[in-house]
Amino acid sequence: MIRNALIVAAVAIAVAVAPTPLSAQTLSAEVRTWGGQVYQLTDSSLEMLYTIMVPPNGGPGPAETAPTSGAQAPMLFGPPGSIGQFLDKQPEPLQGRRQSESITLRKDGAEIRLALASLGALFFMRQPVRSTLPPYAAREHYRYSATAVLTDGSRVEGDYVSLGTTFIRGRTAHGQVDIPWHQIEVVRFTR
Repeated sequence: MIRNALIVAAVAIAVAVAPTPLSAQTLSAEVRTWGGQVYQLTDSSLEMLYTIMVPPNGGPGPAETAPTSGAQAPMLFGPPGSIGQFLDKQPEPLQGRRQSESITLRKDGAEIRLALASLGALFFMRQPVRSTLPPYAAREHYRYSATAVLTDGSRVEGDYVSLGTTFIRGRTAHGQVDIPWHQIEVVRFTR
């Protein structure tokens, strides 16, 4: 009986001490921004923000709500809060985020999808682009390209990379940090 208990305890200790595949896959990153700041991130992940537009309710269309001949349109009086229920409200868009397991580089029109697990480092280059947007919309515009150094030492160059709403999330000694891709000059990954 005691022997069986010792065997069970030894197995439990061995399982608890043994590295798990999840802990072996923990991703750390050293991030240098265009402003010169350097962040040492642990538990790093690649995150993407997205918006889902919710279709309006299937209420009556304009033909069904148009006044008929001889009928008068209803008149609403009162504070905005009380008449708000009668106004046509659109549903709010849904905001979300998800982790991404890859990035896509474009080279001469071809798309190259690279798994995050195979990346050793990413070096971004940017060139200013003349913007047609007003200054309050965006002060500066850049076209980004990137060079990816894979874990096997090979290099993949992309003449265009769309950063969109992607960011790197990780933890520092001071708390969680989210760094948007357009602020990143170099990322070095360690596992």
